Amino acid sequence: MQGNVSHVLPTTNSSFCVHEYRSPNCKASLVMVLIQTISMCIIMLVGTLANGVILHCIIKQRSLRTVTNAFIFNLAATDFLLSVLCMPFVLISCIAGRWVFGDIFCIVTGFILSVLCIVSILTLVLISIDRFMAIKRPLKYHDRITVQNSRRMIAFVWVQAALCSALPALGWGKGFAFEREESICRPQFSGPTVDNGFTIFLFLTCFVVPFSIIAYTYISILWTAHRQFRRVHNFHKPKESSGFAADVSVRAKIQWFSPRPLVNTSNVCATIADEITSTTNTAQIQKSRRHKNGHRSRKAKARGFKMLLIIVAVFLICWSPHFILIFYASLHKQRFPPEVKALTAWLTFLNSACNPFLYGFLNGKFRVGLRTFIDEQLLCCKQRNSRDKTTRVFTIRSVEKV
Repeated sequence: MQGNVSHVLPTTNSSFCVHEYRSPNCKASLVMVLIQTISMCIIMLVGTLANGVILHCIIKQRSLRTVTNAFIFNLAATDFLLSVLCMPFVLISCIAGRWVFGDIFCIVTGFILSVLCIVSILTLVLISIDRFMAIKRPLKYHDRITVQNSRRMIAFVWVQAALCSALPALGWGKGFAFEREESICRPQFSGPTVDNGFTIFLFLTCFVVPFSIIAYTYISILWTAHRQFRRVHNFHKPKESSGFAADVSVRAKIQWFSPRPLVNTSNVCATIADEITSTTNTAQIQKSRRHKNGHRSRKAKARGFKMLLIIVAVFLICWSPHFILIFYASLHKQRFPPEVKALTAWLTFLNSACNPFLYGFLNGKFRVGLRTFIDEQLLCCKQRNSRDKTTRVFTIRSVEKV
């Protein structure tokens, strides 16, 4: 492994360019290092703080301790550890232009990085399956997605990630090594002239299959929202035009195909929009005027569609460039520019900073819990300050009397 790590160390780096700063190549290198350093600092800071807030709120707020939020807690914990345990070493390696922590630590950090990235991806799959069951199979949801089953699924994700990450150290592939362009220690992926079975295996199990599941579940959720939206609208239209008989007929048809009771149009779409990332009780009847219902239902439907589109798009943007580049390089003998490889690696880290916003702060119920928590903290601070002021005034008066 000594050779694996040393042979990828750079011959020219940012420290060398300090003495040759007039060279155009070195100037470009320093600019690239500066951009990477600033972006990594921002990603690391946002990832640490945002995921830390998610973890703190779920731990402190009892109302947020749900089955779905158990998956979100696991996702936030994974991204938090990635920001704390891996990104600082990436930042230092980017500035130094080489790996300065030794060969053994390169293997350790490479293994940890692989485990956390795979767990993060597979947890996104668990969240999509949880939302799919809650919306498509609401009657079976509480029987199948229980606390015990959620713990088993999370444990399975960690075990699978550990096994996949240990394969390079066990002899499949070329082991862990430092990649200068990406400033990380990670598994080396084989080229077209040697066995690239590990690369293909990782590409299929960690990208193709997870993305296929995520895309299928969220498209199914979107289709369900569209069908329920049309059913409720079809229910109201005959009632106004054809009288009571048509109303009864349409009601019977809707209830025959739908396992849930009829609900307000805006409530159906708003609930599905929230259930994309949160666990809520659907089928809550709310009374409001029909012209307001139509506007709110269209608005909620658009919000749900945008949320689904953002979730799938962020996953694709953050993970597909890195996996596609690795897979393409394993089939074709071609070297990519260092800037391209660095960008693909940085996008995978960016996903850890985006996840708490997609699955936490944009979640309606989580925002309520977060607002409640912040209000409680502010109230405690105010009460503490008032007690301190009262104690200070009492002390000053006591001293004056003496």
